[in-house]
Amino acid sequence: MLANLNDVLIPARKLGYAVGSFNVHNLETIQVVFDAATSLDLSVIIAFGEKVSHISDIQLIGKCVHTLANRTQIPIVLHLDHCKSIDFIVKAIQAGFTSVMYDGSSLSVAENIKNTSEVVRIAHAAGITVEAELGSIPAEDTGQVIVEDQLTKPEEAKEFIEKTHCDALAIAVGTIHGDYIGEPKIYHHRLKEIAKAVSAPLVLHGGSGNTEKDLTLAIEEGITKININTEISNAAVQKIKELFQEDFSGHLSALSNKIRNPMLEVVKEKMNLFLCGRTIIK
Repeated sequence: MLANLNDVLIPARKLGYAVGSFNVHNLETIQVVFDAATSLDLSVIIAFGEKVSHISDIQLIGKCVHTLANRTQIPIVLHLDHCKSIDFIVKAIQAGFTSVMYDGSSLSVAENIKNTSEVVRIAHAAGITVEAELGSIPAEDTGQVIVEDQLTKPEEAKEFIEKTHCDALAIAVGTIHGDYIGEPKIYHHRLKEIAKAVSAPLVLHGGSGNTEKDLTLAIEEGITKININTEISNAAVQKIKELFQEDFSGHLSALSNKIRNPMLEVVKEKMNLFLCGRTIIK
């Protein structure tokens, strides 16, 4: 069944686990995430980013997820990831998305608050939840540790949530998007400070490439949504490389089928990890 962020993240924060948000861009990746969720009987967030909207039509993505979600009683969130355009957010809502993320992190705090508040006004009127972002989470592979000045500040997070009424907040605590070069660093002391200052569910972007220890500790400290994208892509690309090293000459449909299991295993592994040993009773 279709759900929104509040449906899955509020129980997660209360019970001390996190819900995985897995990026998709076509039917095959949607099917992989859905199959992982149904095989484990766990809630999941299927995320489609504005940056891949040139690859797949958002209306088609919406219809695919709706069709699958209607086949199960497991809560399935259809989430728009990293969107900087309010017009595109409206388009996502019209396409049946149950949750949207407005990313105003590159703006001043004041302008981010202003724009996020407008998105919340529009989305909440339609019963749609809103994730926002505050702080610097680099969008490219940097190879550098994020300095503390770029992290989300607890007092700003508290003010931001109080003024915007967003349903979840993505925070900068040292992670990056894409592949890490060197060792990832999560500033756990800052994460704990933010979690004490706010009551809204907290989101960790750049979840790929972090150690199991770091991720489970982050969940214990207050993270309730973790985004995974790169590790799924890497698993599929690595499998394709292996197949073509063996001089693969099969049909495209066979190739698509062969990369399915590597992606499925990544999603299932992360979903189990994010439970932190909890048994979820529905």
